[in-house]
Amino acid sequence: MPLRGGCGARLEVLHLSRWAILGTSSFADHAVAPAILALDGASIAAVLSRDRSRGEAFAARHGARRVYTSYEELLRDEDVDIVYVATPNALHADQVVAAAGAGKHVLCEKPLATSVRDARRALEACRAAGVRLGVNFQARHHRFVPELKQLLAAGRIGEVVTAEVWACPGRFPSLGWRADPRLAGLGAVHNLGVHCYDLLRCLLEVEIVEVTALLDVGRTAALEHVALVLARLSNGALAYVNAGDASAEPSGDLVLRGSEGSVVGRSVTPPGGDLVEVVVTSAAGSAERLTGATDETHLGAVAAFERAVHEGREPDASGLDGLRAAQVVEAVVASAREGRTVQVDLDD
Repeated sequence: MPLRGGCGARLEVLHLSRWAILGTSSFADHAVAPAILALDGASIAAVLSRDRSRGEAFAARHGARRVYTSYEELLRDEDVDIVYVATPNALHADQVVAAAGAGKHVLCEKPLATSVRDARRALEACRAAGVRLGVNFQARHHRFVPELKQLLAAGRIGEVVTAEVWACPGRFPSLGWRADPRLAGLGAVHNLGVHCYDLLRCLLEVEIVEVTALLDVGRTAALEHVALVLARLSNGALAYVNAGDASAEPSGDLVLRGSEGSVVGRSVTPPGGDLVEVVVTSAAGSAERLTGATDETHLGAVAAFERAVHEGREPDASGLDGLRAAQVVEAVVASAREGRTVQVDLDD
């Protein structure tokens, strides 16, 4: 589906899409709802909120036609084609399954689920219903990602030997449901780490097959604020992921070291900064600079999902990508709990 425009511009699509937004979080309010409305032909048909007054205020800001406090009632709305799930993590799987049963396509906020069993259940429900399931791993949608993947595939830095990814936005306490293990599942891992795991898989076109993890859970809170993971990738490279919100200094960096060069990116992972920069350097010293902006990733993620729906193909990122993230998380938790290296179970 052709798109016209770039960051800050409306994007032209060939089909009409009517979205429903589950949850009125600040992210849905300030990032995803504006991204939906930036697509010509797209509209927000409905909003779900437990608090009707909050839902009505959200609807007024984004031109949504109806406000629901009942999910079942929203799913009966024939004017809804796509459901964006932006509720607490532990609710995602059940809401995806219900949407699939109602014949709605689903873009789910990460994580797809707080367990592998629930992620697989959500994926299978959408497959059985013939609807599309996407997961909002927006870091995949920096404008330079396709070019960077081409450079890597072409051997610009040779064979990737090590990879390092940070997702550390600075010192931010978890508030509301994010501080409740029953709703959040995990802390730094589900809030930040899953973006890093997915970005590695996307850029290098690999799987994470083995992890050794340390979490700071129990030191100052019920949920971890720091999650350090060493990983072995399916191409033989080794990776380090640092995700956390306990340190004062923010870092959203990406570093790939290859046999013939390197990739160094700044502010690449969420929440990132306004300007994103990636420098690809070859062994000969030649460098190529790729730039972007954080806000374009939200627009890219929504547009990519809508294209996938109208073209009848798997989204980027897909429900399978959401399952893969859950499988890595399961291994990370087991490794931290048991104090050993754990193989990632990649069964579909």
